[in-house]
Amino acid sequence: MKSLFFGDPSEPLINSIRASATYDLVVEQLRRAIFLGRFIPGDKLPPERELASQMLVSRTTIREALRVLEGEGLITVKRGAAGGLTVLGQGRLRPAEIEVYLESQHELIDSVFEFRVANECLAASLAATRRTKKHLDRMSKALQIMADLCSTPQTRAVTENIAMFLSRDSEFHLAIAEASSNKFLMAAIEESRAAMFLPIGKVFTRLEDNANDHHEAIYQAIKDRNPELAAQTMRLHIEATRASLHNLLPKSRRTRKKQISVPA
Repeated sequence: MKSLFFGDPSEPLINSIRASATYDLVVEQLRRAIFLGRFIPGDKLPPERELASQMLVSRTTIREALRVLEGEGLITVKRGAAGGLTVLGQGRLRPAEIEVYLESQHELIDSVFEFRVANECLAASLAATRRTKKHLDRMSKALQIMADLCSTPQTRAVTENIAMFLSRDSEFHLAIAEASSNKFLMAAIEESRAAMFLPIGKVFTRLEDNANDHHEAIYQAIKDRNPELAAQTMRLHIEATRASLHNLLPKSRRTRKKQISVPA
């Protein structure tokens, strides 16, 4: 039977398989938990024995995974009674390094924000019609912490508050994804949140004045069961976040900014 595949005929129809070591899967899970803000700098990961029990792998596998994460600078491992597995903060770039870094990452950043618009606007719209009180409570708790962290110039200037804000920001957006009741949107939004961990964490040394803009309006639209307004406000929020990154580039480089556009 003739294939109906319409892609590049020179490309194979079936991709090759790369076997993954078990510790790679452990690394991916723990890395994602850190990237999503479920553990922030200074937090302790569960002990090796507990991780092995939770993840149904051997302690040897856990140790191999921890060595990888330690090599990536995500955790520090200290043996002994006073030791443990501690999550580390990201090494932030100096001002002169930010331009080079953003230039090297601009395609990734553009792709992530386009992906966010496509998925999170729809998730917000669906959440406005499907949310429960439990979802609203989860969003509200995250909102309160973000508001406290952004309440004054002094709190916004505390470097340690960046990680806490990003953690609650992820919690807020993932609560919206959960409220959409669409497992594919939930997976997509979790993926994009994790992808933003490195670019955001490396370049901001304080919380921007507009870091918390639109969150309350998104929440209110979802609470009021207004899907159109929820999607519109989510789009404004994502575009504002992207603009904050873009504004770190010199003005001469900003003309390369691509508009985020998704078919209506």
